[in-house]
Amino acid sequence: MRSRVSRARDGRFAWRLALLVLAMAFSAGLARAAELHEGIPYRSGLKLDIHAPQNGDTARAGGRSVQAGVVRMNLFSFAGAGRAPVVIYAHGGGWVKGSRKKIYSMSQWLTSLGYVLVAIDYRKVPATTIDGQVNDLAAAISWVRSNIARYGGDPSRIVLMGHSAGAHLVAMAAARNVAGSVRGIIPNDVQAYDMVAYAGMRGSLGYPYINAFGSDPRDWVRWSPVTYARQRSGFPPHLFLHSGSDGARRKALTNGYANLLRSRGARVAVFDGGRYTHGSIARKLGQQGDPATMAVERFLAQVMR
Repeated sequence: MRSRVSRARDGRFAWRLALLVLAMAFSAGLARAAELHEGIPYRSGLKLDIHAPQNGDTARAGGRSVQAGVVRMNLFSFAGAGRAPVVIYAHGGGWVKGSRKKIYSMSQWLTSLGYVLVAIDYRKVPATTIDGQVNDLAAAISWVRSNIARYGGDPSRIVLMGHSAGAHLVAMAAARNVAGSVRGIIPNDVQAYDMVAYAGMRGSLGYPYINAFGSDPRDWVRWSPVTYARQRSGFPPHLFLHSGSDGARRKALTNGYANLLRSRGARVAVFDGGRYTHGSIARKLGQQGDPATMAVERFLAQVMR
């Protein structure tokens, strides 16, 4: 006949085994697939892709499954029924090229954290101007605000994020107040916050700046976020990221604009990515332990509450 000690030991083992099974199931849930709703028209000739966590609302929307492959603590998954906060992403490409498909690991990363990622296309120079690109971004934001609930997203919790030219466009949308009410802006690594200052530091405009901004200083002023930030206040929180490419100039231009927004009452943070290149500061986002990734995650958690 088994002793009480043996029975107690077996009971503790059974409980530990049950907890291990639950933990493994929970981790598998966090690594669930993402739903990709691809090529949705939002404006004549322009499309967007919606990458949504695969849970109740998004699963019913009927997208194509793409394995996430990144496991992190998903605070939003605990609520279950709530709509997910939304990140709208504008790709890079020097205003003259690029595609909404160039999002690196952002789909796996953000959906694993419980966010909906909306990657947009916009017209390119010379088919349009920077004014046209900002208008395209504004149209995409408006579409998302009106439609994202059907895909499990929360239209009241939107952050704009972009890399390179896309960083300039999200900064412009906030500065010109065409984005409506958004929770935050994340411009990742661009120098075009003040094109007059940029031209002065560099001496001339090279590719792709000369292609996008032209040679008329009046256009440099018109397409610089600083022009509009000097005239108003009430900006959403900003997280600026900059790489070490182009050395001190990129850092100075980023901090100059960040300081201007602070002086206008905005909540601003700057991530100094001096060890990154212009490409790697976007490409490494989503990697475990990556400092830029952690900075973005902290910012999103703060503004999306």
